[in-house]
Amino acid sequence: MGLGAFGFFGLFWGVFAVLLTDLSRALDLSPGPLGAALFVGAAASILAMAGLGWTADRLGRKVFLVLSGGVLGLGISGLALSGGYVALLVTLVVLYSASGLYDVGINSAAVDLEQATGRRFMSLVHASFSAGATVGAVGAGVLVQAGTDYRAVYLVLLVPLGLLLLAFASTRFPAVGREGHEGAGVWAHYALYRHLPLLLVGGIATLGLGSEGEMEHWSGIYLRDTLGLPALLGGSGVAVFYAAMAAGRLGTAGAVRVFGDRITLLCAGLLTAAGMAIALVTREPALVVGGFLVVGLALSSVAPIAFSVAGDLAPGGTGAAVSVVTTLGYGGFLLGPVLVGGLAEAFGLRAALWAIALAGVAIALLGARVSPDGGTKEGAG
Repeated sequence: MGLGAFGFFGLFWGVFAVLLTDLSRALDLSPGPLGAALFVGAAASILAMAGLGWTADRLGRKVFLVLSGGVLGLGISGLALSGGYVALLVTLVVLYSASGLYDVGINSAAVDLEQATGRRFMSLVHASFSAGATVGAVGAGVLVQAGTDYRAVYLVLLVPLGLLLLAFASTRFPAVGREGHEGAGVWAHYALYRHLPLLLVGGIATLGLGSEGEMEHWSGIYLRDTLGLPALLGGSGVAVFYAAMAAGRLGTAGAVRVFGDRITLLCAGLLTAAGMAIALVTREPALVVGGFLVVGLALSSVAPIAFSVAGDLAPGGTGAAVSVVTTLGYGGFLLGPVLVGGLAEAFGLRAALWAIALAGVAIALLGARVSPDGGTKEGAG
């Protein structure tokens, strides 16, 4: 169930990354208006997660996931039906709000299972996300290259989503969602936003997931519009990034066991900066895609480590801590592409994508403040 929930989420974002070029062309949008539309969606998502994320504990995982997944389906349908800019804005508000809440739900459910089994597998379910995104990017590229209307590709996603919602409705989730959250749940949740070590970890997640979002939203456009590559090659570049993320996440647990959280994050940040530099200093497609591969491998460990460290910082309240980190990290995932869109409108997309290299440097600097065995140098309080 967990692998399927994360896998579908990745499938959607992989398709979205490739089809964003087709959507923007159909609506005749330049990077500036497109970035503004993404900002509206991102703002709605952050507000939804901050205001409603705590209800994942109050409602229970099953109800929360069925509701957020159902609204996500409405947003996907809107992508296929949007015929103008205003319709796109409304669609993105619905889509991004639902996807943010869905992300809170699946990560909280994964934490529940970790607590119930005593096993760490966050990197495995995040690898499922990346694998799904790889399939989505390749599949969307192949279908568009074959002449399939991009709207039809969006609608195909409703089939696996419907099956997943049926699976949610029939699954028995661990009964840990509502414990300790009656009455004061919302206030206890907001109090965690003043927990400085948790905010440091949230900052790392924000930079890591923000860079992922920037790659997912703009790398396909960079390959297809800036470099002039056809849809299949443009999609393959995105797919290479996702595949590298999946492979890297499968090895994250081993890397942390050998090197610890701090060294792993330091290396992840520096390799992100190096890989992005390789991709941007050349127009040779093989080198650009190779740089994307390095970036994918490097970024793969950032979010899983951040979620695990968040759990270490809040023993007995892991679900709430992960909800905070998810909100901050997913905010970066959504706002990062908006930042790149604004920079691209002013300076060009190639210059704007250097923001990912700078984020890699920042990840390395913040990672240096994470203790080798989890937590931060500031401690847990």
